[in-house]
Amino acid sequence: MFAFLLAPFLLALAPLTSGTDGGCRGADPAILHAGVRSMTANGDLNHYTIDITVRNVGQAGQPSNLLQSIEVSQDATPVDRIGLQPLKPGATQTVSYAFDRSKDAGTNTTRLTFRLVQKGMTVPGPLDCNVANDIFRLTL
Repeated sequence: MFAFLLAPFLLALAPLTSGTDGGCRGADPAILHAGVRSMTANGDLNHYTIDITVRNVGQAGQPSNLLQSIEVSQDATPVDRIGLQPLKPGATQTVSYAFDRSKDAGTNTTRLTFRLVQKGMTVPGPLDCNVANDIFRLTL
């Protein structure tokens, strides 16, 4: 009887301890979303501001001296790098990327890729349990 009552609770917890990370107990920074915050016209150019939201969806915090950033590529060419702070479990940081685009550019002709990059750390345990959530693509 007790097991029957406990089963729904255990099933609800299952996503927290399993999944694509193979049960990893480390940090898992993930790009949750990237989207246009604003667009303003300036002559023949449109100035875009893109917000990128990163969250540590893992079970452990990142080391305080981790060098972490988002590499921004436009049409497969790296164009910028945006620094990020190390994140505690569940912590979120939103950063912005701004760029200009011709007002005559066609819809869906600019492809942006945002990729998490970590450098300079050698610590025991994983720094990133799931690299599949480290990339976000946006087409304008």
